Amino acid sequence: MDAATRFRALFEAHYPAVRRYAHHRAVVGADADDLVAETFTVAWRRLDDVPVDDPLPWLLAVAANVRRNQARSVRRYHAVLDRLPGPDPAPPPPEPGDAALAGALAALTPDDREILRLVAWDGLTPAQAARVLGCPDGTARARLHRARRRLAEHLAAAEGTGARAATAAAGPPPAAGRAAGQRPPAAGQFVADGTHTKEHPHEQVG
Repeated sequence: MDAATRFRALFEAHYPAVRRYAHHRAVVGADADDLVAETFTVAWRRLDDVPVDDPLPWLLAVAANVRRNQARSVRRYHAVLDRLPGPDPAPPPPEPGDAALAGALAALTPDDREILRLVAWDGLTPAQAARVLGCPDGTARARLHRARRRLAEHLAAAEGTGARAATAAAGPPPAAGRAAGQRPPAAGQFVADGTHTKEHPHEQVG
């Protein structure tokens, strides 16, 4: 297979994955186009270095380098803007559609977020993610385990806060078995005399 044919096959097979890599890291529009184009430009120039059996981790490692270069360019750009009057740029939208998941991810460290993205969103195995991150397989597996545990802890904390807020908003439930004509207890009694307690909301399994 000649170089042009091999590169065409590489591009057609892995373009969607490199594009998703950009999307999952909030690289959009022209920046995403530039990241993908530069990644495959490097692949063409270094085609002999691209692994034949499993090229995707190699491509994503290149994409990660391109993204870091883009970030440095953005920082230099904003350093210039800081010297000039003007509005701050709007932040990118949250990556996942679920608000609780977005908040839990935002609470993680950048390293935890990246290992989760590589495995959950980019579809890599822990061994492939290790190659992208440039670390041993065991290190990647340990980082993934810790990141998943921390994400679960943040999600559980968010769900607990949401359940308490929903209970407070709903107010006390109606009393069961109230005799006919009996007046409901005053709102203050739920706090003051201790004869009535709020009903706990049913726990929901996510």
